[in-house]
Amino acid sequence: MANQVFEERFIGKYDGVTPALLLPPGSLSGGANVRKVSPLGGWKVRKGCELHNTTAVDSTHAVNSLHQYTNPRSSDYHFLAQCNSLLYDATKDPPDLTGTTFGTSLGIAVGTTPGFSCLVKEDFFYADGSGRPVAWGGDTPYCVGFLVYNASLTAYSDYTRIVTDARTGTLATLGTAAADVYYVCSSEIASSIIVDLTKVNTSDAATCKVYSWVAGAWQERSAGFNDGTLVSGKTHARDGTLAWTAYSSDTMSVLGGIMGYWYKVEPTTGGTVGLSDKITLHKCTVVRAAALMTNKWNGVYEYVAGCRFFDQSVGEYDECLGKISNESTSQYIDISNGTTNDQLYIKTFEPVYGFGLGVVTDYTNTNNAQVDSVRTWNGIVWATCGTITDTTLDTTADSSFAQTGVINWNAAALSPKKRTWQGDQIPGYWYQISWDATLSASVRIYFILHIPFPKTLPTYDGCVEFKGRLFLWGDPEFPNRLRYSAYGKPDCFSGSDSGYTDEFGGMDKITCALPFYNELIVWKGGNGKSVWLLEGYSPQTFGALRIADTVGLASPKTAKVVEVGSPSMHQDEPMSIAIWQDVDGIYVLDGRKPRKASMPIDHYFNTEYTTAIAAASIANRQAFVDKLNNEYHFLLPAGELVYNYATDEWYPPWDREIDLDCGLFLRGTDGRNFTYGGSSGGWVCLLENDTSDKTVADADKIITHSVKTRAISLATEAPVPVEFTLRKLWANLKARTGYVTGTLTVETFKDMASTGTGQVTPEAMSMVNAGYGMATPGLDLSEYRCKCFQVEFSLATADEEMEIWSMPWEAEVRGELGVP
Repeated sequence: MANQVFEERFIGKYDGVTPALLLPPGSLSGGANVRKVSPLGGWKVRKGCELHNTTAVDSTHAVNSLHQYTNPRSSDYHFLAQCNSLLYDATKDPPDLTGTTFGTSLGIAVGTTPGFSCLVKEDFFYADGSGRPVAWGGDTPYCVGFLVYNASLTAYSDYTRIVTDARTGTLATLGTAAADVYYVCSSEIASSIIVDLTKVNTSDAATCKVYSWVAGAWQERSAGFNDGTLVSGKTHARDGTLAWTAYSSDTMSVLGGIMGYWYKVEPTTGGTVGLSDKITLHKCTVVRAAALMTNKWNGVYEYVAGCRFFDQSVGEYDECLGKISNESTSQYIDISNGTTNDQLYIKTFEPVYGFGLGVVTDYTNTNNAQVDSVRTWNGIVWATCGTITDTTLDTTADSSFAQTGVINWNAAALSPKKRTWQGDQIPGYWYQISWDATLSASVRIYFILHIPFPKTLPTYDGCVEFKGRLFLWGDPEFPNRLRYSAYGKPDCFSGSDSGYTDEFGGMDKITCALPFYNELIVWKGGNGKSVWLLEGYSPQTFGALRIADTVGLASPKTAKVVEVGSPSMHQDEPMSIAIWQDVDGIYVLDGRKPRKASMPIDHYFNTEYTTAIAAASIANRQAFVDKLNNEYHFLLPAGELVYNYATDEWYPPWDREIDLDCGLFLRGTDGRNFTYGGSSGGWVCLLENDTSDKTVADADKIITHSVKTRAISLATEAPVPVEFTLRKLWANLKARTGYVTGTLTVETFKDMASTGTGQVTPEAMSMVNAGYGMATPGLDLSEYRCKCFQVEFSLATADEEMEIWSMPWEAEVRGELGVP
C-alpha cells in the first residue's frame, strides 16, 4: 500500500489519567511546563519569573500568603507578605523590581496559617486564626472623628465629615477663644495627627500639647512629641504633623456619638489655652499602626429592656419601662426630691458602656447633687463600674440630670452577669445608678437609651467584605455561623445592626467565604461538608441556601472566584464561577451545582495512584488565579497543576526552580495586572516574566518543557489493530527568526513503550527559519510493525522557546493482524 501522510493537530486537551490509546485526536498524554497557545490549539512554554527580593524575607520560614492593599481614597499602595508570624510591607511595589530585601514588618504579630484579607470602605482587614482580626488604614488614613470645643458655649461642633470629604472648599474652624480645643478620633491607637490648613496662625506665639484618653482621664502625650506645624514659635502656622510616641494604654471613649481613640489638641498662647487667629483646615489624617482590631459601638443608641426607680420612702420599685421608651416628654420617670437612698435600675440584654438620659427641659436638677456611682451585678454583688464621665452635668459640673446627656464609664474591666428580678423573670444585665445628695423638687427623665459595650472579639480564621460589612468566620462559639459588622462600620460588632447569620447546617466549622456575584459563597469542611450561598441585603433579609451537601472545602486557600465564560456551563455569557479543592478533587461551581473538573488529573487525588497527594498535605494546599491567562494554579507540595477555566482543560504539570507555596493576582501601581508567588524559602517572585526561572541566587534557570502526544494508530472500521511503518515525522512550529540556533529533542514511543527512542535523523529538528513565521522541520524514521506510537517534543536550552501547532506524519501500511 502506498505511503500516506496524516496530521495530528494539537487542538485537544491534556489527560494524564485516560490510557493514551483511548484519547481523542489532538490530545496530550504528557508533558511539562506548557500552556495552550490559544483556545484553537497549539502548545507553548510557560513564562519564567523574576525575584522580587534577592534576600529571603526569612530563609527558614515560608511566605504563607500574599496580599495587596490600596487605600481607595488616597491611592496609598501596599504589597504585603505573611512570613514567620509577621506581615511585611514591600519596599518595592509591583511591578517595580527588584529590592535586596522584601520590606519591613508592620509590627503586628500574626499566625503561620495562611491568612485572608479584604478591603471594607478604606481599611485593610486580615485574619488567619491566630487572634483577633488585624485592622490597618495604610500610611495616613483619615480620622474618624473631629470635634471643636467652644468653651464659652460649652458646645462641640462636629466637623468630621468636613475634614474627611477630600474637598478643599469645605472647612473646619478651630476655636478662637480661651479654653477652646479640638479633638481628633482614630479607629485604633494613633501616633500622629496630620492637619492640612487653609488659614494658618500668623499672630499667636503659641505652643501645642496633645492628650490621649486613658482609663477615664486625659493624659499628655509628651514622650517623643514633635510639632511639625510650628514656625518661628507659632503652632499651626503651616501644614504639618503632630507626632508622639504611641501609648499602648490609650483607651476608647465616646465623644459626639463616636467611639474610638480620642486625642485632645490644646494650643496654648502665653499660658492660656486657645488661639486668637481664626484657623481653618480642610483635611485631617492620622498615623496608626496595624493593630488587632478593637470592637466598637456604631453610634446607634439602643432601647433598654427594663427600668425601675427605687423609692426608699415607700420601699417600692416603680416599673418605668413604658415611661422612658417612647421618647415623649409627656411620659417620664419622676425622680424629684430623690434622696441618696433612692436608685435608678436599668436592664439591658447586653453589657453596656453607658446610658443616654433625656431630661425634660425646665424639669432639670439644680441642686448640687451628682451621680456618684454606677454599679452592675457581677453574679454575687453590685460592683462599681469605676470612674464615671457624666455629660448631664451643668456648666459648673455641680449638678447631674441638669441636661440631656450621657453617663458612661470604662467597661473593659467589668464582668457583668445576667440576673432576673422580682416581677421580671427574663434574665438581663442590670445597672444601678445613685447620686450623692438630694435632687431638686422637680426632675423628670423621659427616655433612657444605652450604648452597647463592644466586647473584645475572639479569634477568627478569615474575613471577607459583603454588602458594606465585614464578615468573619471561625467563631469559637458559633463555628457554623458568620459574624457580621454594622453597615459601613467594619470594626463595629455590637448593637442591633451587627450580629450572626443563621446556621449553615450542623456545628462543623465554616472554612471559607468569598463574594460570589451578588451573594456570598460559604464552604464547610469536615464530616458536615457542604456549600451554601448567603443571600440578602441586610440582617433582616440575610438567608442561607444550601447548594451542595456532599461536597465541601478541604483547603480554604484553594477557593477562588472568577468571572468568565465557561464552556462547561455558559461559554457565551460571562459569569461568576468558583473553583476549589475538596479531598477528592477540584470542583467548579456556577451557582447551581458543583461539578468535578479534575478527572484528567485524578491521579493526584485518587489513592489508587501512588501520585496521590498525601493525607497530611490535603488541607494545606493553596491556589491562585492568573486572570490574564484564564488559569487556576493549584499548588502541590512540589510543582503545580494548571487549569484553564475559560476552556475547561488542564495543562501538563508545571514545575519551577523555586516551588511556590502561595500566589496572588494583583493590580500594580501602573494600573496593569501581575501575578506573584511566594515560596517556602522566603522568596517572592514576579511570575509570567522573562524566558527563564530564577534560582535562589538570582541566576537564570532553564525552563525544561515538553509535550507528549496521545498514542496514535491507524483508524479502521475493523475492531483489530493495523500494523504500519512510521516513515517520517514533521512538526509545524512557530519559527525562530533572528536566531541561528534552536533545535528540539524528539523521542518516539512505539506501542506505548515506557522508554522513548531519541530521533535525530538526518538532523535535529530546527525551529530556525529566518524571514518566515513558520518552521516545518522533519525527521526520517523507520519504526517497523507499529500498532501505535507517541512522540515527545522537548526543549531544555536557555532562551529558546518551543511553540508547536501540529505534527504531520507519514506511514506505510503493512496489513492487518488477524481476521475480523
